Order: sequence, then structure tokens, then C-alpha cells
Amino acid sequence: MPPTEPDPLRREPHLRVGTAQREAALEVLRNAAADERITFEELEARVPRALHAVTRGDLATVLDDLLPAAEVDHVVGGELPRGTGAGYSWDDPLVLEVEGWTELYVAHAWEVPPFLEVHASSGGVRLDFSEAIPRAKVIDLVIVCGSWGSTHLIVPDGWGVDMASWQTEVSTLQLQGVRTRPRPGLPRIIVRGQTSGIVYVRRPNERDRKRAAKHLLRNGGTPPALPRA
Repeated sequence: MPPTEPDPLRREPHLRVGTAQREAALEVLRNAAADERITFEELEARVPRALHAVTRGDLATVLDDLLPAAEVDHVVGGELPRGTGAGYSWDDPLVLEVEGWTELYVAHAWEVPPFLEVHASSGGVRLDFSEAIPRAKVIDLVIVCGSWGSTHLIVPDGWGVDMASWQTEVSTLQLQGVRTRPRPGLPRIIVRGQTSGIVYVRRPNERDRKRAAKHLLRNGGTPPALPRA
């Protein structure tokens, strides 16, 4: 019986990796954190190592306790894009922006990519995820808004919202029936950013449903395009 041929990773750990391989590794790490195979502290420690990996061997050391060897080789050796366009890579988030005193309001069946940033200079922010279509188990959400408006994150039952990475103080933070850890298979939103206004994180109610219906009616039954920067 001929000897087993070593997999390509074992033969060629010196080969350099590119953006696609690093992004695939990040997806593995984020899913591992969502499944509680690693802690979110471990996730934050491993992400920079994945982002700065130069060779297949560098990237494999970040993943070797999370995947079988063959799957590690598949991730670090293949072109595995998770999506295209803004929002599907760490350094190219989908940026939503509103100027002036207008409230940024997003609802209905909108697609939520893994990396999302929201900027509001003076108005408030209201992101309704009730009918949203998440494209990842972990959603990195950065919110930067002025001091006058409030921020509302409206999430379905079973989703998790983690505010531990919020670096600045807010005047009021209200978590209304929303847990940090999601139910198995559902998304977890990690919120970062800054505001000195009020932040509400809660479940949808009848008032939210009526507001979304009116919003849809004003736009002729078609959800408006996202206000991208």
C-alpha cells in the first residue's frame, strides 16, 4: 500500500495567503465564538493574528484547534469568498449614514452583512431587525451618533446583543428582555461605537409593526434603499 500523501498545507506552509483566505479564517473564528467553542475574549485575541497572517502556516495556527486538518487546509489554501461588496470584509464594512436631524430608520426584510457601520451626526438611529436577513452568525455593528438622538436596536426573539465592547459611556442604556447570548443558530450582534444619548435594545412590539407598515406604505410597498455613505 503506497504511503499517504501529506495534505498541501503540511507540504507548503510557507506559501503566502491573501485576503480571501484571511476572511474565510475570520468567518471560522466568528462562528466558533457564536457556537461558544471559544470565548469572545479569545475571538478578539485571534482576529488580529488572522488579519496579519502572511503564510498558510500562520493562519493554520489560529484555526488548528477549531477544525480538522483537512478543513483547515481547505480554508487557508482555497479561494472562499463569503460574499461580495461592502459589508463582507473586516476592512470594508457597509456604512449607513444620515446627515442633520433626520432619524436613520431601517426596517423590513433588509440584508444584514457581517460588518456594518452606522453614522448619524445629530439625529437618532433606529435599526429594526424584526424581518432582517442576517448573513452571518456574528454581526459586527459600529454605531457613531450625536448626543441629541436616541439609538434603538429592535431584535427578534432569540437574537443576542453584546454591548460589552461599547467603549464610551452613554447617558442611559436599557436592555429590555434581550440577552447577550443568542439561541443556537441565531445571530449575535456585537455593538461598538459611541454616543452620549439614550440607547434602547429591545424586542419588537405592536407599535414597531405599525410603524414599519406605514413606512412601507409611504414608499409604495417597496422597502427604501439603505442610505449608504
